[in-house]
Parts: sequence; C-alpha cells; structure tokens
Amino acid sequence: MKQIPVASLIGAESGLELEAVSGKAGLSRTISSFDINRPGLALAGFYKNFADDRIQVFGKGEFAFIEECAVADQAEIAKNFFRFELPGLVLTHGNQPPICFVEMSEKHSIPILTTRQSTHSFIMQFTHWMIEELAPSTSVHGVLVEVFGVGILLMGQSGIGKSETALELVERGHRLVADDAVHVRCVEGSDLYGQASELLQYHMEIRGLGIINVKDLFGVGAIRGRKRIELVIELEEWNAEKEYERLGLDDELVEILGVPVPRITVPVRPGRNIPVLIETAAMNHRSKKMGYHAARVLSERLKEQMEKKRYSNH
Repeated sequence: MKQIPVASLIGAESGLELEAVSGKAGLSRTISSFDINRPGLALAGFYKNFADDRIQVFGKGEFAFIEECAVADQAEIAKNFFRFELPGLVLTHGNQPPICFVEMSEKHSIPILTTRQSTHSFIMQFTHWMIEELAPSTSVHGVLVEVFGVGILLMGQSGIGKSETALELVERGHRLVADDAVHVRCVEGSDLYGQASELLQYHMEIRGLGIINVKDLFGVGAIRGRKRIELVIELEEWNAEKEYERLGLDDELVEILGVPVPRITVPVRPGRNIPVLIETAAMNHRSKKMGYHAARVLSERLKEQMEKKRYSNH
C-alpha cells in the first residue's frame, strides 16, 4: 500500500497550513489511510479499537477536555496516548499542545502539528488531499488534451504525430494538459485523471521546432492543469490490409489502472485531417454520454426498414 510521509503534509502543496511544533524527528513517519481519528474516548482512558494508525486530530472538544484536566492528569493522558506508534497529532484552531504532550512527543519522536484552520475545514482538505496522494498512479506515453470539454488521451508509436496533432488542436481553441509523459491517477477506484509532471508542465516537443511553451505562446486559456481521461484515441499508420471500424456499433475498451476507457483507433495517412476527426470523436463521445448513439440508432432504423420490406413482400 502506498504511504505518505508526514513531512509532506507541511508543504504548501497540501494546503493544510500545518506547522511542526515538536517531534520533528518523526516527520519521516508515514500515513497509509485518508481517514483521521478524533481520540475523545482515548483521552478519557478507553483505548479499545483505538485507530492508532491514523493521524490524530484534536479539535475544540478534545483540546477543551485536556485543558480542564489537572497537570498530573494531563501527564498521565500524554503517557498513555503516546505509547502508541502514532503517525502524528494535529491541533486545529491554532491551539498549542500542553508541555507534557510536547515532552512525550519528543521522547517518542511523534510529530505534533498545528493549523489555524477549523477542525471541519482541516478534515475535509486532509481527506481530499490524501485520497489524491494515495490513489494508484502510473505514467503513460502520450498526449492529453481537452477537446470540447472531453479529456482525450492521444496514444501511438513515437513519431506518429501526437504532439503535432495536439498543437493543431490548441491552435483551434482546445487545451493541452500534458505532452509526451502523462501522469495518471485513479481516484476513488473509477475516475482517471491525467496531468503533466512539474518539470514538463505546459511544454511540448515538436520535431523540427524543438521545445515550446504552450502557455507563453497561446496564453493561459490554452492549458489545463489536469483533466479526467474519458476517451483514448490510438493513432497508427494506415495499413491497407487491416480492417478498420466503419460502423462504430461496438465500443472498444482499454484498461488503465484497471479502469475501462473507450478507445478509438484512427489510421493516419496523407490527406486525413486528424484534428477534425478528433474533434468529431469528442462531440460523438459527448452525444453517447447523453444517451444518443448514432450508429446504433441508424442500425435500428435499417432493421425496421428491412422488417417493413419483408412484411410488404408477403
């Protein structure tokens, strides 16, 4: 199972606004669950089924309980609480931990973090961020573009013209997400989201031109940070001996991280306007999502026509 270092929670990328107060030696501890635990019962001494593998969160209620306890009781609570191998403790609303908690945190190298965010806001953001970070991921060779709101992953052998096709689509008003290497994450087991690496973001490699920055050349409206992948279009050299799909009655699927995605194979040869075909594929995909499958509707009409002719002949 994927694990996230506690230290990564502190970075600006998480948006959690966390600051390490103590136990910094334990920032290398890892988290493997997007769930949190609010240890109200544990602070009262009930540790049965205590979720010690999760980030512990002290909201206003937990903090008020600790504050009401005598110093000796606080020390006893801290001693029992920190005997578990906790990944870390977070105090919300800008609250600061009692000295005995800081001492036990340092002794066991369990980090205590604080944030000015409310408990609800922190839990929501933490859960969302962890779901993203813990999601299964992979990198695929291709180009991800947004065409008429549809996330399309262009794939095919090197040199087939994926980047050039994407560049033409950008020039026609569509948006680039990632070129060459697309980092794909499977969120919540069913949705695939693609994005570029920080190093390659907004850049494209065009043979004969070299590296270009799409954001600088075409403006911010020509790029997008990430996009859900809804359609895969495979570009391949035209093969006269191969039988290509002509009706489109049956949808071909390809699996990425175990998620099936519709795939279309588009043969490339001189004279074919590939960007227009991709635009049409995007509009047709949207039409299918709205419940209208043109090929199947036509097929049904033909069947009806044939049935009518058969009955009229009797």
